[in-house]
Amino acid sequence: MSKPKRRHQPAFHVPGRKKRRKRWYERGDSDCCCIVGEVFDGPCFVATAAHGDDATAEPVRTLRAYRDQRLARTYPGRVFTKVYYRYGRYGARFLRTFPVFKPVVRAALAPLVAYARTRIGR
Repeated sequence: MSKPKRRHQPAFHVPGRKKRRKRWYERGDSDCCCIVGEVFDGPCFVATAAHGDDATAEPVRTLRAYRDQRLARTYPGRVFTKVYYRYGRYGARFLRTFPVFKPVVRAALAPLVAYARTRIGR
């Protein structure tokens, strides 16, 4: 027995039907920091969002170099990178929506940046 087909939800509002509120991660604008991270040498969503839209910030460059030099060489590193690319944009969108958390994320990233700096020799 085959599964019944799911009905396609209309993209427009049907009168009489209750509208569903968008969640914070669904509310995106076109100039989201996620897109800015992809324009440069690859997505680094959360670090780019935490350090501002300037993709030349030193911690962002350090984390990208660590990704390219260390994480890309091992299977667990590639798996982590793949998962991060899939879900990291939601963290960046969260920081875009609630910028009060940027200093907290910068403080949480500081030990990772310091570790990455020692591993890549900068």
